[in-house]
Amino acid sequence: MTSTVLDVTVMLLCVSASVVTLGAAGGGAETGEYAAVDAADRIATETATVTYEVDGEDHGSRTVHATLAELLAMSARGAPGVDGDGGDRFRSRALERVADALGHRIRVDVRYEAAAPSSGTPTRDDGVPARPDGEADAWTVEVGSEPPAGADVSATVLTHPGSRRHEGTGTGRFRIVVRAW
Repeated sequence: MTSTVLDVTVMLLCVSASVVTLGAAGGGAETGEYAAVDAADRIATETATVTYEVDGEDHGSRTVHATLAELLAMSARGAPGVDGDGGDRFRSRALERVADALGHRIRVDVRYEAAAPSSGTPTRDDGVPARPDGEADAWTVEVGSEPPAGADVSATVLTHPGSRRHEGTGTGRFRIVVRAW
């Protein structure tokens, strides 16, 4: 009986020591509400539904169900088959849905990237230069605020392929930079 009590006591001391050690080693940005890797995993795997109004439609609205990464890509490119106010409504609702899913300590920057094979100049799949005259690419979106100055920040990058359905040739990709603090 004494041996069993001693074994259990030693085991509990070892478990307690390992919890304290792991807690001390995990400091920094990784112990926040979300680390960038966790948020990127959610972006790649979590799905959401976005419903938005469309002018001139019989039903007056459309619904898109996709991963958060796909919603971000569609927001950067524009809603499939929708121009004008309907596309803006989709974009604002999709970005709001992503922000709600990730929380307030996450910043996501999305940019479409493709390279023209002959010149090396970044272009969209429709051949338009992605950064004409040094201006920001029209195919970009941001979710969340910038991290505060001096904050411990973790970052990760994931890519989402361009789609033939939405980007013409589908040779490009969306670069999704996720930062957490």
